[in-house]
Amino acid sequence: MPELPEVETVKEVLKQHLVHKTIESIDVFYPGILEDPIDEFLKNTLNKTIIDIKRYGKYLIFELNKGYLLSHLRMEGKYYYLENSFMEDKHIHVVFHFKDNSTLYYKDVRKFGRMKYIDNNIYDELPLSKLGPDLILNENIDLDDIYHKIHRSNKTIKQLLLDQEILAGLGNIYVDEVLFSARINPKKKGYRITKKNLKDILIESKKILTLAISHKGTTIKSYTSSLGVEGEYQAFLQVHTKNICPNCKMTLNRVKIDKRMTYYCKNCQR
Repeated sequence: MPELPEVETVKEVLKQHLVHKTIESIDVFYPGILEDPIDEFLKNTLNKTIIDIKRYGKYLIFELNKGYLLSHLRMEGKYYYLENSFMEDKHIHVVFHFKDNSTLYYKDVRKFGRMKYIDNNIYDELPLSKLGPDLILNENIDLDDIYHKIHRSNKTIKQLLLDQEILAGLGNIYVDEVLFSARINPKKKGYRITKKNLKDILIESKKILTLAISHKGTTIKSYTSSLGVEGEYQAFLQVHTKNICPNCKMTLNRVKIDKRMTYYCKNCQR
């Protein structure tokens, strides 16, 4: 976690602060965050100006005046922006200093997050080139293409929807919510998913993600937003972390699917 709505929220807040700022220096305290050699990363990013910030799936894309800086927050990555002040924390691993004396801190307790510089044609380069269509950005998702990827699989639909190479953006929380809204059991195998099932999944995904974005994502124990933004979508969750089905009032089932805690209603999601 964070998932698509949370990354979208971070993107929008960062855009307010960082566009047109020039990177003067970078402190890298844990080089494992970088997917490039540190010298190469610094050479490609220093003295560059941020001209836009975009998102694809769960990736943040900092568009520079030459090239792109790709950032994935993974489980607990967070950005903190400060003007003319200092932040100290043992979990801060990368610090961007801008020429106007403002600072962007990257904090990551688990050190799972990653950053990578890409020179050009970012969507043709790994890792973005391997991602499936973004559920918000892509207006016309090819139903048949997604269906063939899912229908030939023996994995559960929960596992398949978490696979970013099939659809980009869904994570554990929103997959539970989407499958509940689409009335599909998360244990149902991919080869048993019908085109009607898939159409319902895509419709509910777009509806739920759009609503979650409007409420700045979900803030739960495992994720709190940085940048002074708290999500509100947790108030709209139907099944994830819940005990009682909002429809039939039966006790919800909790099982682990591929090591992910999964919430569903055995009665409503047959």
